[in-house]
Amino acid sequence: MGCLLVAAALCCSGILVVARARSCPEAADFLPCTCDIRGIGCGKANSTAELTKAFRTDGPKEHTDLWIQRSTVESFPPGVLGDFVFRNVYIEVNTNLTSFSLQSLNKSRTFIVQLSLFGNALTTFAYSGIRDFPKLTMLNLGKNRLERIPDHAFQHPKLKKLVLSDNPIQAVGAYAFSALPELEMLRLTGTRVTRLGNYALSLGSRVPKLKVLLSGGNLASLSPLAFSDTRAQILCLGQ
Repeated sequence: MGCLLVAAALCCSGILVVARARSCPEAADFLPCTCDIRGIGCGKANSTAELTKAFRTDGPKEHTDLWIQRSTVESFPPGVLGDFVFRNVYIEVNTNLTSFSLQSLNKSRTFIVQLSLFGNALTTFAYSGIRDFPKLTMLNLGKNRLERIPDHAFQHPKLKKLVLSDNPIQAVGAYAFSALPELEMLRLTGTRVTRLGNYALSLGSRVPKLKVLLSGGNLASLSPLAFSDTRAQILCLGQ
């Protein structure tokens, strides 16, 4: 029995190695990125140029996840990912990353479900651009350097979770979240917003258990129309 178990384990190990080989670019050519059957990781990238070079490597282009975490990359321009396609993208905790273009994900546009840009140093974001990603259900922009959410900022028919927490946001524009009919959770905790003006949190979500979290910030006053047409079942305003 022991021999059979060892043989089975070796067989499974061999299958995994073959699967990895078939689903990934050549390891030596793909540095500083690494690849396995779960996805691609590029946390050791030191520059945008290194990323661009890696993603010009020949090999399979379709992958489930992309992780670029704790790198020293400063920008993420159009074309940086070449022809690679991903379902979930996690570009997180890159403290030098001040510039991110949604066009960098154009090849994945019709596939992306989750996009996390948590913990970078972004001061701007092309909010209206998310509508070009039809399958997107989660967007995390938490802990960046965003200072204002403009009027009519977010428009998407399928987005379910939106995180904007721990940004130095001082103002939220009118109807910023009104065109998100499937929204289930909005996190705006830990911001610098002191007042919510007319229609700032007028949410068009049809979800019966919509959660809106605003705690841990500087909110001191609300316009009587701030929550116009909002049907949030759980609303957290406290410290």
